[in-house]
Amino acid sequence: MSLIERLTRATVCLHLAPHELHGVLRRAGRPVADSTFHLPIANPDASWEVALAALRGWLEQDGGKKLPLAVSLASRWCAMLMVPWSGALLDAASAQRFLHSQFAAVYGDGARAWRLTADDAPYGKPRLACGIDAALLQGVQEAATAHGRRCLSIEPIVGPAWRSIAGGKPAAFALVEAGRLLLATTGGGRITALHSQSCDAAWGDELDRAWRRWNLRAPQLDTIEQVALLDLSGVPQANVPERFVPIAVASGAHLMREAAWA
Repeated sequence: MSLIERLTRATVCLHLAPHELHGVLRRAGRPVADSTFHLPIANPDASWEVALAALRGWLEQDGGKKLPLAVSLASRWCAMLMVPWSGALLDAASAQRFLHSQFAAVYGDGARAWRLTADDAPYGKPRLACGIDAALLQGVQEAATAHGRRCLSIEPIVGPAWRSIAGGKPAAFALVEAGRLLLATTGGGRITALHSQSCDAAWGDELDRAWRRWNLRAPQLDTIEQVALLDLSGVPQANVPERFVPIAVASGAHLMREAAWA
């Protein structure tokens, strides 16, 4: 890609969640002023089918240029797992079989209907893997294609969340979404461990309890004094423990940078 192409490249970054669709236009890697939009979604069951229909509706009504899309998905629809190293990961076909066996052991046979992928960790190291319902991925891709859009990436929101703060080298971070809480430790420029669970609207109280419960299984957390906090819940809390240091986030779409998961 030439320098001119890099400087003029524009991408519509979207974050699809159960109850909202956020979007922002990025040009040369930076959000364009006044390009942000927010579409509420009436979706009491948090169904991805309903959210996908809302995405299709927005694509039908959007009268802008057919710019490419970068899409992040709410954690609710993305199963995350740290998988142990295996030589099977070196071959695409055997890697899929290995990942399916790992996810099936944790999530049951339903995981066999998911599309699975893993990050590119160093040889011999555990890898962060993600499973997303294949029908959801196909639906997003088909919606984009049907409206003349190229879909550059579809990934779990934890990816953009981590990349947005990685430059500060936090030892750990917490990502809070509506109904979902994810905790992660980091090292060497990547996520090294994670914990995910549901949470209610009063997530400030749950945050510290979740950290302490995780600490029982991972005593090394005792050495971490500060945890970066990204709040996408839409429900600010007054009682967040001092351990968690808030980082300003405009929306899930604003977290998007270069994609790590295609």
